[in-house]
Amino acid sequence: MSALNAIFTAHGVIQGVIALQFLLIPHATSYFFPQAFDITTVLLIRFYGASMAGMAVISLLCRDMPNMLPCKRGAACGFMFYHGIMTMIIFQSRNEGPLSVNSSWGLSAFHGIQAFVLYAWYTATAGQVKAFLKQGNDSNKSKKNH
Repeated sequence: MSALNAIFTAHGVIQGVIALQFLLIPHATSYFFPQAFDITTVLLIRFYGASMAGMAVISLLCRDMPNMLPCKRGAACGFMFYHGIMTMIIFQSRNEGPLSVNSSWGLSAFHGIQAFVLYAWYTATAGQVKAFLKQGNDSNKSKKNH
């Protein structure tokens, strides 16, 4: 496994562990949300855990795919978008809202770092995509000449 594919493995494992916590023991999130949970809040936390589990599965399935495949690059773009939006939302609600200031800073940094790492992967693999497309164009030209 290449170092670049380790990004997808780490992303999938981190998301999977958090998803399991949200699905199985949603009350453990009281570290971030100090208020008591009603049944609606628990249900929403479990829904969020289910969506995170889906992202974890996608990430783990993509880890061994070649980097030039559009589906893997599309998954990375989706993850970047998600983590970028989460960073902005959490950062904007750091002084007001259900999260403590320290939790807001920590979660903002966590999501921001994940978005940055995925962006770094996306730009680092751009050369592989260009080489793959060039190779495909060269083989198409040679087929037309025969």
